[in-house]
Amino acid sequence: MSNSSGAKARREEEIAFLAMEQILGVDIRLADAGAGDKMPDGSWVMPDGQGRGIVEVTSPPATKLMADWARAKKEGRPQTESGSVPLRMNELAAVCTELLETSWALENIRKLQNQHANERHLFLFARGHDVGHYFYRLSDSYGDRSAETVEDLVLPDGISDVWFRGRASREPDRPLGAAQVRLARFQAGVGWQCHVVDIEERDLPSPASGIVADHVPADMRHPQNRSPHRSQR
Repeated sequence: MSNSSGAKARREEEIAFLAMEQILGVDIRLADAGAGDKMPDGSWVMPDGQGRGIVEVTSPPATKLMADWARAKKEGRPQTESGSVPLRMNELAAVCTELLETSWALENIRKLQNQHANERHLFLFARGHDVGHYFYRLSDSYGDRSAETVEDLVLPDGISDVWFRGRASREPDRPLGAAQVRLARFQAGVGWQCHVVDIEERDLPSPASGIVADHVPADMRHPQNRSPHRSQR
């Protein structure tokens, strides 16, 4: 994703930044404002002040699905998604590897590889259920049941971490309440980790107006200023 101007992240970027800040203990700034699509989305200084981390936030293309949903919103119809998804039980690592080898992923990976950094993170989210189905399973809670086997990934050269955004849940009667967001992270040299973070709706930008109606008044939203030039928090 890219921000051509301004100091506010887009909604999907902000979700990623807030989640990573909670887990990593860092302060993420926009790295690509004014740079078109040449720079990663976010960057930060390591907690010890030594070194730099960068992140690119992206999703598999879903152009047709987004167009269908925009048309449905305009016409006042429910937004639906049809089709079937292969189960691929115990093959989640293979699914992730295949995704990382597609052209859209390689383009974003190269963007990270082209920048000097001590850590390079790729943060993936899904717009449709065709991919989301697999991302959810990477971090779903199985209670007393055994989770399916997920093998380790072989990350592209120079990539330290890949994140997969999972399910989000919020109490339906609290539109401004915190959503619990589940995440799976594969870290080079460490392996798989699962995280759950709380993200307040008021801290997020509005969703894309052409696809989703925003029921939260604009003056109640307060997303961060992520300018690379703002003072340290």
